[in-house]
Amino acid sequence: MKRSPLRIKNYFVTSFSVKANPAEDGAKTPLEDGVNIVTKVETAQHADNKRDWKVALQVDCSPVEKNVCAYIVAVELVGFFEIDKELPEDRIADVVAANAPAILYSAAREIILLMTGRGPFPPFALPSATFIDETPSSKRKAAEVHKSPQKQTK
Repeated sequence: MKRSPLRIKNYFVTSFSVKANPAEDGAKTPLEDGVNIVTKVETAQHADNKRDWKVALQVDCSPVEKNVCAYIVAVELVGFFEIDKELPEDRIADVVAANAPAILYSAAREIILLMTGRGPFPPFALPSATFIDETPSSKRKAAEVHKSPQKQTK
């Protein structure tokens, strides 16, 4: 095992809402089907210490269609992270963008499981997710591919 260069110093929930679907159809649909999951991430680097970061994650789970999911969930978490001194500065933003939201997402999954476990339907677990495509270097590569002229074939 190799330790991550990203260390979580603290995190907390800033907002949480869960609503059991009152419609009968909500209980009949498998929990992983019929659910639209949207995430929003905001990152901020500390003004004085470039290795300290604040990351906010918002997760919204709602039905794809009316009455087709057991729970409607919204959760927001804020975490404070520190980057190891050994990590080169040019890699910091990528490590934070890929890993900090993933850590908060895991915390959100546990909180949602705990709260929906006390509801009228089986507990809901967020599916696995990756934030690797949201790193600055991944976004740059995607933009370069999009900008490069396409070769035309005959």
